[in-house]
Amino acid sequence: MIHEQVSEKSINLLLVEDDDVDLEKILRLLKQTLLKLTIVEANSAAQTLTLINQQQFDCAILDYQLKDAMGSELINKIQSHRNAPTPIIMISGNSDERIIADVMRDGVFDYLPKRHLDANQLFTTVQASLQWAESERLLKEDRIRFNQLAEGLPQLAWTCLPDGRCDFLNQRWCKYTGISEQEQLNYGWLEQVHPEDREKLMQAWTLAVDSGNEMLIVVRIRSHEGEYRWFDTRAMPQRNEKNEIVRWLGSNTDITDIELTRQALSNSEQLFHTAFDYAPLGMAMVSVNGTILQANPALGKLLGYSCESGRIAVPDLSAFIYPDDASTMQFQLEKLRSEKIAFAQYELRLLARDGRAVPVLISLAFINKAIGEPCYLLQIYDLSERKLYESQLIRLAHYDPLTGLGNRAKLHEGIEFLIQKSRRSSAPFAVLFGDLDHFKKINDGLGHEAGDLLLKTVARRLQKTLREEDSICRLGGDEFVVLLQDATKFEGVVKVAEKLIKRISKPIRLGVNKVHVGMSFGIALYPTDGDDAKTLLRNADSALYEAKAKGRGCSQLYRKELTEYVHNRLRLDNDLRKAITNHEFELYYQPIINLKTNQIASAEALLRWHHPTRGMVPPNDFIPYAQENGMIIPIGDWVIKQACADAAEWKEAGFPINVSINVSVRQFEQNNLLDVFTKALASSQLPAEKLIVEITEQMFLENTENNLEQISALKNIGIRISLDDFGVGYSSLSYIVRFAPHYLKIDRSFVSRIGEAKEHDEMVNAIIGLSKIIPMKIVGEGIEEESQRDFLASRGCDMGQGYLFSRPVPHNKLLELLRAAKPN
Repeated sequence: MIHEQVSEKSINLLLVEDDDVDLEKILRLLKQTLLKLTIVEANSAAQTLTLINQQQFDCAILDYQLKDAMGSELINKIQSHRNAPTPIIMISGNSDERIIADVMRDGVFDYLPKRHLDANQLFTTVQASLQWAESERLLKEDRIRFNQLAEGLPQLAWTCLPDGRCDFLNQRWCKYTGISEQEQLNYGWLEQVHPEDREKLMQAWTLAVDSGNEMLIVVRIRSHEGEYRWFDTRAMPQRNEKNEIVRWLGSNTDITDIELTRQALSNSEQLFHTAFDYAPLGMAMVSVNGTILQANPALGKLLGYSCESGRIAVPDLSAFIYPDDASTMQFQLEKLRSEKIAFAQYELRLLARDGRAVPVLISLAFINKAIGEPCYLLQIYDLSERKLYESQLIRLAHYDPLTGLGNRAKLHEGIEFLIQKSRRSSAPFAVLFGDLDHFKKINDGLGHEAGDLLLKTVARRLQKTLREEDSICRLGGDEFVVLLQDATKFEGVVKVAEKLIKRISKPIRLGVNKVHVGMSFGIALYPTDGDDAKTLLRNADSALYEAKAKGRGCSQLYRKELTEYVHNRLRLDNDLRKAITNHEFELYYQPIINLKTNQIASAEALLRWHHPTRGMVPPNDFIPYAQENGMIIPIGDWVIKQACADAAEWKEAGFPINVSINVSVRQFEQNNLLDVFTKALASSQLPAEKLIVEITEQMFLENTENNLEQISALKNIGIRISLDDFGVGYSSLSYIVRFAPHYLKIDRSFVSRIGEAKEHDEMVNAIIGLSKIIPMKIVGEGIEEESQRDFLASRGCDMGQGYLFSRPVPHNKLLELLRAAKPN
């Protein structure tokens, strides 16, 4: 069966346990964690296999020993049941270290003993496992994006671990060598390097690994036809957030033409001139004083100059060198002459005619006797395309592809930079952690494309509002972090936050829709609120929660002492106590329609609070707190009494419809609940059968027997019972059969998805079909479209409720609706 409890993030969890006592214990502990869980139970290996073939889970809690198999036999099946990583938490009464080691080797995330299992431990372990899974998922996505970019490179691309083991080769490499990637991974790729070049390659690799600098070397690599071609081989280190080298990104550019040209120069002057003129790469002969003696058409084309009869429009080499790279060029020329080496190869930038900086690879040779005087021979290979792909790879590692803002890695890099700067110059800075208010509603309601457009618009607005020296990063979802430099006064930081909030609050057009979004910020200051990136982000995030608790669309500075959030809760407590005596509460009613007759059959009572200064307070802002501190009991008593009185008035006016009242678990804990209903019915003279008590599936978590007894007592005096939000909580068919509700409400999450998938529609059919097993009326909640109404009606659903028929309205307005709908 499926159970649900309230938290901030929805988690789909598979619980495999064949012992009923242990199962109830684990379910109870999971409830205490306050995680939002959708728990699917299995009591055997066979049932587990069936479940993982039917649906997907974010996490699994697995008993080590089941009645039909060992839990360890299911590890691989669960882990591979979907594309994303699925962490497994193994539980057992067995503490044998060898068993623990075995299951951990098999890939279990953690191993917990049943004997000392508690809610704190479960909360920590489940949260840690999900963080691990998310990290693994992001790494996988990054790897996929890297592979896609690598496959687009015109070069042979590869990656190696620091020990030289190859862990990726692009298809261009495999196609060139004619050997599958699998056969060349680890050290197999070295077999394709010419035997005479391997030692030279390994020496260059060792030097690069030891120094942490890039590797640049020319080697020969065998093609699938058995031919060895020359390749410019380059490897760049990839570092993690700790500046540790975790992988090397490599590329091989076919420079066989360059190499053959160089070799041809030593064989024949005529062959040299032929190769010079028709070479596909830029070439030039330069005197020792920098005069260009001869240039080929490819160089002219590369730099945008005409080149006729070996002459280029600008005769001085220095005019073609990008100013910042002039010293590099001069150093290489002098080195080649002074050290009497035959060949040098290096990268720099040339200056094109239109002012562009063109990245090139220069192969440089000093020739003592050529065209009558010593000179340099330059072979120039355009690296623009390769540099473009390399910049894309680097950008992918540090920037969010959707908004173009820095990502988490870039954020940590920026914070570390500001910390070092602050230590040198005592310049404090601020971290503003923000997210959009109710972004999920827009994303779900208008679609992910609209959500993406919204995020990009918000990113642009934030960038335009900030100073040039400040920065902004997107962590994922709707979370953004702003870094404000030189934040000497917190008042100035708060003003910036308010300015950002105001800018974001302006309407945003998403296609044909115009939406309004808000943004909240939590603020942490360096060094008062933390001296490292992790602490600053955590404290800014904590301040953000306080800001959202204050009502959203605002900012909050992090404080170690009692925060404004606490004061708000105290103020809410005081206001709620006054609300009852000051008659600030009002009941709204949402009609429930008979889908066969289209007439109003009943109405659900919904609580509203008219605060004297805050205006209409949303139920979600005070009902959870009222349940927490017990004030829901006197408020609930008032609701029962008022709803009975209103229903009696409808009956007196000639509209004897039923009224539904939501009763919380906390109200069932009081001993006089039956007396409260009895007195309300007697006072209003409302027949008991006109009253419907709506309960949620949470009723079955604690005090189950006591709750069932009270439900039976209510039924005995004629009150009807309705099971609300069915399908997303903890309902057990056995409990439903035991108290036999008169009504069962299909949760709005099922109704909203009608028509999306065959499997989903069949599930709704199955819920409606329960009325054939248990005599009860089925009610569809959250109906907003005619197609949903038609689907439910055609499947035998008895009643419907939702905005398609009416929003919740005051008591007198409902009476008007009843009169308007009355047949003539």
